[in-house]
Amino acid sequence: MFSRPVLYAFAAMWLYALQNVLLEVRLSKYSTMGLLVYWYFTLAPLAVAGLGYLYLTGQNLTLPSRADAPIVIAVGALFFVADLFYVGAYTSGGNLLAITTLVVLFPAIAQLIKFAWVGGRMNYYHLVGYILAALAIILIGKGSAAAGA
Repeated sequence: MFSRPVLYAFAAMWLYALQNVLLEVRLSKYSTMGLLVYWYFTLAPLAVAGLGYLYLTGQNLTLPSRADAPIVIAVGALFFVADLFYVGAYTSGGNLLAITTLVVLFPAIAQLIKFAWVGGRMNYYHLVGYILAALAIILIGKGSAAAGA
């Protein structure tokens, strides 16, 4: 019924949502860099364990080519900087509602970057989607303010 990519994205959405709640409720009192150090020291052994699992189960492992290595490294640096700002939004006093409602703009911004990078033209679906994303942020903010959240 659901494809593997859809299930992966759905699982990721729930896990990211849980992370955001934990960040606001329990971890926002810590420094951004302190949290990132803990997380990245956790990620390295998990990645190595994942590699071991692939090896032991005989699954294919496709590593980036030498030509793509600089891009992969740049993406890793982008992840770090994005995490720095995202976690910093919480540790500098931001709240769950304000931060996560901005994430609604992620697909719109990604599409604009893709247009700038590879070309293409915006159509009415894109325009309506951008308007709906902005409207969602406004409505969620107003609804939460009215509910006292």
